[in-house]
Amino acid sequence: MKTALIIDGNYLLHKDVFILYPLKTLHIDLLNLLKLDIERLMKLYAFDEVYFVSDSSKGYWRKMVYQNYKGDRHPDEKIDWGWVYKEYDKFKNHVLNNTSAKQLQINYAEGDDIIAHIVNNNNELGYSNLIIAADSDLHQLLRFDVSKQYINLAYNYKFSDERIYAPENYNVYFSEVTRKASNTLFDMTDDDEFIKFLSDFIFKTKTIEVSTEELLFVKLIQGDKKDTVPSVHLKETKTGKMMGIGKDGAKSIYKLYKETYNNPINFDSDDFVDKATEMVSYVKKVTEDASLSLIKDNIRRNRKLLILTSKYLPKQLLEKFNKEIEIGQSRFSSPEIDDFFN
Repeated sequence: MKTALIIDGNYLLHKDVFILYPLKTLHIDLLNLLKLDIERLMKLYAFDEVYFVSDSSKGYWRKMVYQNYKGDRHPDEKIDWGWVYKEYDKFKNHVLNNTSAKQLQINYAEGDDIIAHIVNNNNELGYSNLIIAADSDLHQLLRFDVSKQYINLAYNYKFSDERIYAPENYNVYFSEVTRKASNTLFDMTDDDEFIKFLSDFIFKTKTIEVSTEELLFVKLIQGDKKDTVPSVHLKETKTGKMMGIGKDGAKSIYKLYKETYNNPINFDSDDFVDKATEMVSYVKKVTEDASLSLIKDNIRRNRKLLILTSKYLPKQLLEKFNKEIEIGQSRFSSPEIDDFFN
C-alpha cells in the first residue's frame, strides 16, 4: 500500500500567525514554529511521498471566471502581512532544502486545486492520502476504495481540538483491508503497518465522518459565503436584501433529491443539473422559464467554482500541474495566464 502526506502550507502559516499574534511573539517565533510543524508532521509516519503545497501569490484563475470570487475577504489589518509572507518564503526555502517534501506552488492555482490534483492522481495509482488542512472544501476528496486499497483522510492539525475527517463508513475500509492483509500471524506487512497507524491515530483524535456526496450537493446549492460564491437561487426580501438558500434548506433539497433519484450522483453530468434544478424549483416554487434557466446557469457556475477536479481547470493550468507535480519543485514557475481562456 502506497501512502502520501499532503500539507497545506497556507493553513500552517495562518494557524501559526493567529496563535502567535495574540501572544505578541509573532515576530520572534513564526519561523521556528513553522519549522516545528513540518518536523512533527513528517514524523507521523514513513509516507512514500510528502507534498508541501502553497497558494499562488499572483491571483486565482477562478477570479477570471467569476469576478466576485473571494471578493469579501479582507486580511486583518493589525498584522503586517508583508513581513509574514517574507517569513513564509524563508520557510519554503527551508522545506525545499532540508526536507524530502515535494514543494508545489503554481501561479493562478489555489492550493486546493493542487491538492485535489495530487489526491485524484494518487488514488488512480492506489495511494492513500493524509491531507493536513482545515478547509472543508477539501472534504469532497474524502473517499475510499477497497479494491484499490486506498483511503483519503483530512487532519485538522492543531495543538488543541485536533480532528480527523474521514469518509462515511470508513470502518468498512479498515475491516476489509485488514482482512485481506492479514496473511501471516507474525510478520507485519506495509498494509498492516499503515492500518495500525491510522487506527491508532483515529483512536487518539476526535473523528468526524463526512458524506462527501451530501457535502458537495449542499455546497453547490447553498454557495460558499467565505469565497463569495452565491446560492443558485436568490429571492428579494421585503427589505430589498437578496436571500439565498441556506445550509438547512440545501440539505432538505438533497434529501428530496435522494428520495426521488436514489442512484449515486454524477455531479459532472447534465442530468444532475436538470434534476437539481427540478428539486430547487419544486421547493422554492419557481415556475418561470427565465428563472429556471438562471438556476441551471448558477448550478453550472457553482460546479465550476467549487468542485475540485481537473475537468474544470483551464487547459494550460492542467498541463502545468502534470509537469510540475512530476518535477516536484515549482515555486518559481510562471505560466502565461493569457492563454488559459483562448
